[in-house]
Amino acid sequence: MPNEQERLPRWQFRKQKKLEKRRKKRKEIAESREVPKEIENQKGEEYEQQKAQWEANEVKHKVIELARLKAIEKEKESRKIAQKKWQEILLSLPLSPNSNKFTLKKSKKESNLKTFVPSSEAEPKRRTYRDRFLEQKAKKKNAF
Repeated sequence: MPNEQERLPRWQFRKQKKLEKRRKKRKEIAESREVPKEIENQKGEEYEQQKAQWEANEVKHKVIELARLKAIEKEKESRKIAQKKWQEILLSLPLSPNSNKFTLKKSKKESNLKTFVPSSEAEPKRRTYRDRFLEQKAKKKNAF
């Protein structure tokens, strides 16, 4: 660097100031990146606390889930036992002498099915103009 007595040309002075600003900015950014050890330790402790809390919650949930599964299993077993008891009771019931003979009541059910009725039976055949003409012609013949 030149002495204070010597003056630099304007463009060199500006360039020098610009470079100093850049160095200063880089230095500040680098210092801000370096996290102090105290803050790191605090974050680490906080993380450990959260991890311990999470693991405790996991253990609680596992215990609850195991209890639920055991309850379901016991319920299934009790159902099986109850079903076996009912089967034993039903098989041990004495059969009455009339129980092996049974009759079915046969009843004729009336069906509601609609059947097709041909139109020739239901209605008399309609007379057409041709039929009327032929009848009139026959009447005229018979009249003579």
